[in-house]
Amino acid sequence: MKLMQWLITLVMLSAVVFGLFSYKQALTAPADADTEQFEPAATVDAEKVQQINFQRTSKVHGELVAIATLQLRNQLSGTITYLNLPFGQQVEKGQLLIELDHSNEKAQLIAAKARLTLAQQTVQRYRKLEQGNEISQELLDKAISELAIAKSEVALLEATIAKKVIKAPFTATVGLHKLVVGQYLDSNSDIVTLLGDDQNIWVEFSLPQTFSPLKLDQAIQIHTLGTGQQFTAKIIASEPVFNKQSRQLGYRAKLPRQALNLKPQSLVNVEVPVSAASSQFSVADIALTHDQFGDYVFVLEPQDDGSYRARRTKVQVIERQNAQAIITSGIEAQQIIATQGAFKLRDGMKVFIKQLQG
Repeated sequence: MKLMQWLITLVMLSAVVFGLFSYKQALTAPADADTEQFEPAATVDAEKVQQINFQRTSKVHGELVAIATLQLRNQLSGTITYLNLPFGQQVEKGQLLIELDHSNEKAQLIAAKARLTLAQQTVQRYRKLEQGNEISQELLDKAISELAIAKSEVALLEATIAKKVIKAPFTATVGLHKLVVGQYLDSNSDIVTLLGDDQNIWVEFSLPQTFSPLKLDQAIQIHTLGTGQQFTAKIIASEPVFNKQSRQLGYRAKLPRQALNLKPQSLVNVEVPVSAASSQFSVADIALTHDQFGDYVFVLEPQDDGSYRARRTKVQVIERQNAQAIITSGIEAQQIIATQGAFKLRDGMKVFIKQLQG
């Protein structure tokens, strides 16, 4: 009897346990189904890989040099009697700029010219007399010598006066000065800077021996300091030998000055090619991810439902410039890669594209 009661109790307990288990399974089944249907995904910006013609460059310092410029100086001392140096304005070639007192030389020149005239007349007279054997050859030779001396005296005084009458050697803009009429100038004094009125300006720079030599008419890029403006110049000449101390080769390029309002003696950055041009791939720098093994991008492969799959791809980066990465291998042109938001992706992840460029 007791055995029967125990059997009935055991059967009832088993039924209760089975019922509770079935009820719990029924409650958790929909949740498990939802879990199986849900897949994590990320939304990112993307772009298409661009194939470009890339040439590696390097920047060196250069200097803008005026084609015609000089520091005007006086060879002889004297007092300023005439001044025509309008600072900041243009003067023409041959225009009288400054005149130093040469009254003594002018007076001496008058006397020297008189002696020259007398010497010329004496030689003419002695030639006639010598032809008639009325005077000796020695007297004629002496007269000819005195004529040469008289000519040299006139030439010397004229040269002295010319050195005190200073004219513009070329059309130029006058620099700043503090000269006034009546001021005394010692010999070899700095008078003023003259800047030639040229349409072009030179850029001079040097490259190390390890760089590839530049060719005549080769285009280079000039970047101004501060403003960051960029201009194109062309190589017009180079030094025939390397500098012995620096082992660098000097170059000179030319670019328009007046249109660009460039000032001589300004420092600039010169961007020159250091390798041959080659076909490479360009992507946004933010598309790159990194680890201890190198650089990677996430290539986005289209799926049937309109989404994409992220495929982590190793790439070889050879240059970074202007927020772009230049890649030589690992990707192909027109492939879609993640850019903004690439950091949150992992290999095989489902991806939606918010904005596609390229």
